[in-house]
Amino acid sequence: MFQSLLAKLSGSSNGEKCWQLIEQGARVIDVRSPEEFASGHLPQAINVPLPTLDQWLHQVENKQHPFVLYCGAGIRAQKGCDILRANGFECVVNGGSLKDLVCCQPNP
Repeated sequence: MFQSLLAKLSGSSNGEKCWQLIEQGARVIDVRSPEEFASGHLPQAINVPLPTLDQWLHQVENKQHPFVLYCGAGIRAQKGCDILRANGFECVVNGGSLKDLVCCQPNP
């Protein structure tokens, strides 16, 4: 299921498909600064600022688990995806901006 959704996603992703991945258990990573994160973030997100991503990735046990990354505009999220892929992570998706994900968040 993850693979079929991931196959449809490239670059900055369609928010609805990102939410499908999140609802299916993808981990959500906010790569913005701690200050940006403190000003508002998705409740399920963890904050791993882009400059610290290289250190954080060594703590991840399952590199096959899906991850959705987001930031302020999608550029840092794409850089984060590139870093993770270069380190053996197979299921990483650029969710784009926080604003984009919030706008298309499904109703509970």
